[in-house]
Amino acid sequence: MNRLLVWLLSGLALAGASGFLAATAIGVGTQAPQRTVTIDVATGATGPQGPPGSPGAESCPDGYTFGAVVFNAPGGHQQQIATCLKD
Repeated sequence: MNRLLVWLLSGLALAGASGFLAATAIGVGTQAPQRTVTIDVATGATGPQGPPGSPGAESCPDGYTFGAVVFNAPGGHQQQIATCLKD
């Protein structure tokens, strides 16, 4: 039983390490937002829809930059997304 537990924990540790190394190699989370926009959901106005872009934060269409949008929802809840923002 102890031998099985050692193999199970070793496999779990190797799987976790490989996931960490893969995320580091791919560069997940390396790009920082260039600006931040805050929206108050209770009072914010709806703007025009922007043009569709290709997937991925590193490929924003011309006239857009990578940034963060913060949503202030009623009741003190706050959410943030990373997206392309119009210049």
